[in-house]
Amino acid sequence: MRITTIPILLLMLLSFAQNPASDDKVDLGKEFKIKNGQQAILKEGKLRITFKSVKGDSRCPTGVACVWAGNGEVVIEVVRKNKKQVVATLNTFSEPKEITYKGFKIKLVALSPYPKINEPIDPKDYEATMVVTKDE
Repeated sequence: MRITTIPILLLMLLSFAQNPASDDKVDLGKEFKIKNGQQAILKEGKLRITFKSVKGDSRCPTGVACVWAGNGEVVIEVVRKNKKQVVATLNTFSEPKEITYKGFKIKLVALSPYPKINEPIDPKDYEATMVVTKDE
């Protein structure tokens, strides 16, 4: 009996570890962090934001003197209840930094980690700081 329950318990623990903090509930007007590949749900309005990928990261690495600050581009998917989903690219330096969707503004505030010279960033390590406000 014990031999069969141990593998089942291990499988259950692994399934929890693979998708930490997914479907986090976030508040309107408050900054939140979302990892690459995960999603956040706005408490008010049932808006779901998914961090799909990092399209590009040309930000100037720490310790390097650059002519241009560079830009981080993230791809997000936004959907509200039974409405049509929207896929958009948001930027850290260039425009657009925010989009408007069904009465809400979704803004990219920051992208981390910040690049370091000769240290590539694993895509799964990216985390976007965002904020959702009402479109007024």
